[in-house]
Amino acid sequence: MKVATKKQTVPLLIGLVRTIRDCCQRKEGEMCQQIALTSSQFACLLAMPETDALNVNQLGEAMGLSHSRASRIVDSLVREGLLDRQTTANDRRQQHLTLTSAGRTKWHKAHMLLMECEQKLLSQLSAQPSRDLEEALKTVIKALMQGGRVK
Repeated sequence: MKVATKKQTVPLLIGLVRTIRDCCQRKEGEMCQQIALTSSQFACLLAMPETDALNVNQLGEAMGLSHSRASRIVDSLVREGLLDRQTTANDRRQQHLTLTSAGRTKWHKAHMLLMECEQKLLSQLSAQPSRDLEEALKTVIKALMQGGRVK
């Protein structure tokens, strides 16, 4: 077996990460179609707690989006009847977002689709390789977040 050098490993690793990203985006697109949401709406719905309220800033922070981008996604989910927006009594500028009954139904369906997807992936691995893969991916994520430096 040929041993890869560091020069060969980096492009291979980045290529694998890109392939995983592309596969995940494709699978997410399929899930979005199944529940009639855009990918942004899907991500927003998943970022919402099932029963508690969030404001737009908290939701945007959870999604890694600006306030204005999160607001546009929230507006679309409110229009579709999936989120409810209530102004607080103390400060009319503050709005609390909660899932509507229809939103909770889609929230459960989205989580079910994600769990099914993960179960399908994990069924391909036995317990130890699954744990090893999880640890390896955490290491890759950590390295990528540090600008490619592995500590």
